[in-house]
Amino acid sequence: MIKSNSIYFLLIAFMMGIAPMCIYNAYTQTAERLQFEVESDPLAFVFNGYSLHAAITYSGFRTSLGVFAIETPDFLLQNEAYSVYTSGYDVKTDYLFGESRGFFAGIQLTYTADILELKDGEGDTDRLRNLNIGIRAGYRFMFGKKENNYKGFYISPWVALLYNPSTKTVSQGAEEYKQASWVPFPTIHLGWRF
Repeated sequence: MIKSNSIYFLLIAFMMGIAPMCIYNAYTQTAERLQFEVESDPLAFVFNGYSLHAAITYSGFRTSLGVFAIETPDFLLQNEAYSVYTSGYDVKTDYLFGESRGFFAGIQLTYTADILELKDGEGDTDRLRNLNIGIRAGYRFMFGKKENNYKGFYISPWVALLYNPSTKTVSQGAEEYKQASWVPFPTIHLGWRF
């Protein structure tokens, strides 16, 4: 029987191994230059966290690596008696439907580490680690000129639906916190294309 951690490791290794080959293959088949981008999620800062993502676009695709953290707002918690601080990193690959601006759709692999504490200060701190996979879609508003490959500022609202295959439940006293299997994640990123 294969352990779920082994499956996650194989999935990550496969994605990290195949991504550079896909990028190289796409780059060698087109005269289009690679474009570099950096972006951030301002909502993460609003909720006492951070967000930074670096990306490249190539031949109708975009791949990004990012780090993030957020204090989960009460209205999204499974049990409001807990406070949850989530941090982690992600890898995303999107299809740009032929142009750098406009609609996109893709997949996302996210590693998260949740820190759970009871708000009343009683009990222990629990740490939960998860590997989530999901689909995402959004729109890119590029403010640069087309003849300049849309270099400059852009705004990208998007939504993801993430699946957590290994949900966990934490109990402290009479309170219980159960992670959701499916998590919708809407947000907006502000970025700069070089």
